Amino acid sequence: MSTHASPAHAPLSPAQIDAALMRLPYDQWVVMPTAAAHVQELGLPRESLTTVIRTGRRRGVLRTKKEPDLRLYWVMRVAEAPYRRAPATV
Repeated sequence: MSTHASPAHAPLSPAQIDAALMRLPYDQWVVMPTAAAHVQELGLPRESLTTVIRTGRRRGVLRTKKEPDLRLYWVMRVAEAPYRRAPATV
């Protein structure tokens, strides 16, 4: 049994997520390894792609699809801006 733990990465800031989302091509499907390369070009760890994709989908900025025969995952940016929800008011 291995006791090696992977290092914990610092959470991404909203600005880092926005930059990663806007780095993806608009209205064009790309495979996930290509999306990961765009994230790495910003100096972010490759593992942060999951956070970027989930956040982008929740905001309505990204779409994803899977091709079962090829086992490929694709992502496409469908918004021109990295939408954020307004802070809750009291």
